[in-house]
Amino acid sequence: MSNVYARAREFVLTQGRPLDRARLLFHFESGPAGAVLAELAAYQNEDGGFGRALEPDLRTPVSSAVATWTACHVLHEIGADSDEPVVRRTVQYLLGSYDPGERRWWIVPPETDASPRAGWWAYQDIAGNFGDCLLNPTAGLAGALWEHPELVPPALLGDLTEAVLARLDGFADERLDRGDLTAAELFTQARHLPAAARERALAALRRAAARLVEHRPQEWTAYTLQPLDVARTPDSPLSPAVDPASVAANLDYLLALQQPDGSWPLTWTWTDIDPQAWALAERDAKGLVAVERLLTLRAYGRL
Repeated sequence: MSNVYARAREFVLTQGRPLDRARLLFHFESGPAGAVLAELAAYQNEDGGFGRALEPDLRTPVSSAVATWTACHVLHEIGADSDEPVVRRTVQYLLGSYDPGERRWWIVPPETDASPRAGWWAYQDIAGNFGDCLLNPTAGLAGALWEHPELVPPALLGDLTEAVLARLDGFADERLDRGDLTAAELFTQARHLPAAARERALAALRRAAARLVEHRPQEWTAYTLQPLDVARTPDSPLSPAVDPASVAANLDYLLALQQPDGSWPLTWTWTDIDPQAWALAERDAKGLVAVERLLTLRAYGRL
């Protein structure tokens, strides 16, 4: 095993959350998907949604759309089947919390403000901070429903899909931001999304990615959209929007940035709001990020 992997592995297995330990073993050492599913289930509430700091910067125990979106990403990566109880409860939560009139999910609930959290998760600022939630998290959660279309009323799924596509068409050249791009990417990855919808969405995302990606290495210490945030693998459908030289430079940057303890530094903080809670969130986030970094480095043959 490479030194990069060995150091990151040690960090995740000793300091990461049990969920990220299971994810690392699943992706790199033939660990069972069932172990990932079991750890993920610990974050699921009675209403079927996810909370309990699954999104590290949101420490509230109550269910939220953003934490549920995070869970759906994990369910996607392990290929969870529709007959899994965790999946069925997740879909029921999404159907119950969806606003059909506005065709969106609000990214966090009012209860968010009662628990430690990053400043950007303040409930009263959600509409302004997240573009009325029309794409973030709605596009990502629409993708989550397309993972299991047999559990979703067809009319709802069709209406929601058209809303997401229309918003992508309208926002891509000006309004679409990093969070929207990430949410919409999960939409395009859904296993059962119709091919025509996928291609329409990807055309808009490629235009937006070409505008949003930060190619200057001196800016990568800030919370920017780096080349590898878009071109996560060489065959990523968004890779054509990124200069290959920027991808190569970003890979070199990630390798050089690994810390002695095996982790990677984060590009955000909220220690000024709650130092004690941030210390927990930072450790949780670093374990999650380490797994993502390893997946990207392996995809490019850098491990």
